[in-house]
Amino acid sequence: MDEIKKLHRLYALKEVDRYGVVKHRRESTAEHVYSCLVLAQYFLTKTRRKLDQNKVMKMLLYHDIVEIESGDVYFLDEKKLEQKKKIENKAFERLKKQIPSSMTKEIESLWREFEENKTKEAKFCQAIDKFDPAVHFLEKKEDWVKQKLTEKIVREKKDPYLKDFPEIMAMWNKIIAYAKKNGYFVEK
Repeated sequence: MDEIKKLHRLYALKEVDRYGVVKHRRESTAEHVYSCLVLAQYFLTKTRRKLDQNKVMKMLLYHDIVEIESGDVYFLDEKKLEQKKKIENKAFERLKKQIPSSMTKEIESLWREFEENKTKEAKFCQAIDKFDPAVHFLEKKEDWVKQKLTEKIVREKKDPYLKDFPEIMAMWNKIIAYAKKNGYFVEK
């Protein structure tokens, strides 16, 4: 039963709320992970880069696993973002004692690689992670307006992660153009 309980601990990701909304509730981190996997599958067929596709999919599967312990951080919450790395490292140390030991090494390796953002797979996964909310919120104009988003703000936060992937950047630019045309951004 111990191993089953440890395996079940990973299911807790379904209960972690993010800042996105699905119908009349907040999106779970597990739903975000699923969306990232779908986007990765799509963009892996478009990119010219040689990427380890299995590694990309596994990395995205576990990229937010630490949120089981730490929760999600809103991308404009500068105060929390400054402490994010420290909080998440402590959270991962707690989490790895609660999950199956047979999985810990691989999950930790993939999660740390994602966080360090140095390999081509990690950079691709970071781009997907940053791109996903734009697709998620595409039909939710009121959420863009409520957050008082400007083109400048979203470009400053997202472009650095997307710029190395022309296929993702092209679609991102289409989303930005759509958002501008349809009044998603507030004027500042």
